[in-house]
Amino acid sequence: MVALSSLLALPHLGLRLVQAGPGDPELVWVSTTELLDLSEHLEGGEIILTTGLTLDGSDPRWRDFVASLSRARVAAIGFGIGVNHERIPAPLIHAASTYRVALFEIPLPTPFIAVSKAVAELLRADELRAARSALQVQQRLLDRSRGDQDPAEVLASIAQATGRHLALLGSDHTVLASTAGFSAEQTDVEYIALDSEDALRLAVAGNTPLTSEGRSVIAAGSMVLGAMLRGDRAEETRERGRWERFTESLLTGTGSPDSSAILNPSIELPERVRAIALQGTSEDIAEWRRRPRSGLDRLIAPSSESPRAPGLSLAWQLCADLETAVEQALKVAAGHDLDAVVGRPAPIADSLLSFRSAQARLQSLSLTAPLYTAPRVPEVVWADRDAPLLEALLSATSDGAEPAKMRGSLSTSVLGPLSRFSTELQAAERAQLSETLRAVFLADGQRGPAAAALGIHRNTLRDRLTRIERLTERSLSDPDDRAELWFALRLEDAS
Repeated sequence: MVALSSLLALPHLGLRLVQAGPGDPELVWVSTTELLDLSEHLEGGEIILTTGLTLDGSDPRWRDFVASLSRARVAAIGFGIGVNHERIPAPLIHAASTYRVALFEIPLPTPFIAVSKAVAELLRADELRAARSALQVQQRLLDRSRGDQDPAEVLASIAQATGRHLALLGSDHTVLASTAGFSAEQTDVEYIALDSEDALRLAVAGNTPLTSEGRSVIAAGSMVLGAMLRGDRAEETRERGRWERFTESLLTGTGSPDSSAILNPSIELPERVRAIALQGTSEDIAEWRRRPRSGLDRLIAPSSESPRAPGLSLAWQLCADLETAVEQALKVAAGHDLDAVVGRPAPIADSLLSFRSAQARLQSLSLTAPLYTAPRVPEVVWADRDAPLLEALLSATSDGAEPAKMRGSLSTSVLGPLSRFSTELQAAERAQLSETLRAVFLADGQRGPAAAALGIHRNTLRDRLTRIERLTERSLSDPDDRAELWFALRLEDAS
C-alpha cells in the first residue's frame, strides 16, 4: 500500500500539505485535469492534479469541484501554484476542509509529470514488496507441505497474508477446518475445488477485491491443501475399506451405529437415513467409489450381489434423511452417470429396512441404458414415491405402538410358513423358497429367466413353486394371489 504521506515525504518534489483528509489515504493513480467535474471517470484513490485554469480565486464553483471529487473518494487534490494562481484559492481550501479531502501544494519548479512519475515509482516499489512477501508466504506454505502440517495452520497462513476468512469443506459440506472469523452463514463466499471431483473445497469469504499477490497466495495454499489431503494413498485405501465395512454392516443389519466411535469418535451419525442403490458401468462405479470423501460421505459400500447384467455394477450409500443430503448424493451420482434407487427413510439402527426397500425396486432400472445410451440423464427411482399403493399399505400399518409386529402379522397371514416370522420351516429352506418366489416376480413370471437367475434347473424351479403354492395355499396363476404374495414379501422387507 502506498500512502499519501509517502509521496509528501519525497524531498525533491517540495510538496506541502495544506489540508489533511481522514487518515492517510491510499494512492492508486494520478490524474491531471482542468475539468470541473471528473467524478464519473474516477474509481477512488486517485490524486487529482490541477492549476485551477477555469476558475478565478473567488469563484463559488470551487465547492462543487471538491464535492464531486469527495463523492468519487479521491485520495487528495494537488494544486500547482504559480501558473494560474499565485497561491491556493481560499474557497478551495475551505471546501477541502468542509468535505475532508486532502489538499497539498505543488510549487512552481515541480512539474506535474514529476509528481506522476514519483507516484508510479512508489506503486512499482510497493508491488515488488508485495510480490516478495507473497513469494515468501508461498515458500513457507510449500515448505510446510513436506512436513506434518495441520490444515488449520495452512488456513491461518493464507488468512494472515490475504486478510480473508477461510474454511476447508469436506465432500459432505462439513467444515473440516476454518479460521476463527469464518461463518457458514456468510453469503460472500467463493469456492475453490481442491481436486478434480470437487469433493474437497476451499471456501474464501470476503467481498473486498483481492490483489494479484493475494490470489497467488490462495492458489499456492490450495495446492498445498490438496496435496496434504490426498496424503498417503495406502492409508487412505485402508481407511476407505474400514468405512465401507462399517456401512455394509449397517445395511445388512449385522452392525451397530455405535461402532462408528471406533472409526471417528467425533462423528455424529444422523438419526434417520436413506439407503441409496447406485447402478452403472463397472468403470463408473469404481470411479465413484474412488472420489475423495470425508464425514458422512464415507458411508458407502460395494454390493455383495452378482451384477444384474454383464458390464454393470452396483454400490450402496447411506445418507441422512435430509433433502439437501439426498440431493447432493444424487448430484454426485449423476456426475458419474449412475442410476439410483432411493430407499425409504428409516432409523439408522434399522438401515436394513431402507436397504430392502431400495433393493426391491432395483428391477425398475434399465439394464441397457447405462451401457448403450449416450448422452443420457441418469434415472432416479424413489421407493417411497414411485410405489404409492405399497407405501399407503406400509403407512397404514405404521400406526400404533408395534408397527413391525402388525406388518409381520399381515405378511404371515399370506406367506404362512414362508414368512420369516414363522417357525414351521428350517431357516435355510424358508430363505430358499422366499428367494425363489422373489426371483419369479422379478422375472415377470417367466420361469426360464428365473431359473437362470437362481442357477437351478427349470424342473427344480417347478418343484419349488409347487411347494410354495402348497405352503401358502395360493396359486401363482391367480392375479389376486400373486398380488397378495408380492405385497407380503414387501411388507417383510419393511419389517
